Amino acid sequence: MPSNPTLEAVTAANATKRKNVPREDEDDTGSESGSDVSMINVDFDFYNLNPDVDQIAVKRLLRQSLSHDDELIDVHPLAELILSEGVRLSAGSSIKTDGEESDPWGLVAVVDINRNRQNPALKPFLDYIVSTLPSISPLRLLLDPSGSPAHASHPALIFSLRMLNLPLPLMPHLYRMLLAELDPSAEGKSKVPRFTHWLVWGRGYRLEGEEEGMGLDMHEVSQQNKKSKKKSGGSAVPLAAGSFPYHPEEEFIDKVATHIHTYPFKTAQPRDSESFGVEQFGRVVLVEREKLAGAVKAMEEACQ
Repeated sequence: MPSNPTLEAVTAANATKRKNVPREDEDDTGSESGSDVSMINVDFDFYNLNPDVDQIAVKRLLRQSLSHDDELIDVHPLAELILSEGVRLSAGSSIKTDGEESDPWGLVAVVDINRNRQNPALKPFLDYIVSTLPSISPLRLLLDPSGSPAHASHPALIFSLRMLNLPLPLMPHLYRMLLAELDPSAEGKSKVPRFTHWLVWGRGYRLEGEEEGMGLDMHEVSQQNKKSKKKSGGSAVPLAAGSFPYHPEEEFIDKVATHIHTYPFKTAQPRDSESFGVEQFGRVVLVEREKLAGAVKAMEEACQ
């Protein structure tokens, strides 16, 4: 549940490279016995970001995160920049299920803001975020320091893009690897910038507390609600009211954040009593360099 950021357990084998089992090769004894349920083993592998393979998937995932505002940003050059920064910094990873040439299910990548502030691929995106900020915001100094340059600051944008049904326990590995790859004190990393702040961009959603647990597949209903559902004879269970990130692992990052900025999507239609689906909004979370490691550790402990 959004109100309880506990990641489901996953075996270590899910994070190692194994060969997938095709559906047609599986034993169909279950079907012969009248069961319509078939089990498929899916193994997840981690890869470096690959501009030659990952660009289409990155564009699709960017549009997903931009939600209603997907037409306001040209995702093609932004996707190219995200992947090229991954190669330049030797940082960032993707998760795939069918070899390196397959599309990623998710990825965590970083873009150096100071280096690319005027880059035509990034500037429209930064301008878009800045346009959502109040006149006084710690994010404004980092994203648009022209008014009061923050010379000592070196922020980086973290893009955490993934399919919503990706197993959550895989995500701490992506963040852990990213921090290791961006550690300038590590061997061979002396040229990596020492970023002072992380800006984690994404989206969230808001619940009024009247939505039913059935049909919302972003999060599973909590164990407590599952028990209540059984007792009530299968009736729908309302979800808890509140605002939550679409990626539940980001709740751990929120706990160590210096600032959390949320903004309504510019092109979203006004909501009324007849509106379908949950209300969505954009998010930018500001985290000081050293504190992100603690959030990642909390993610990993929640998976055990």
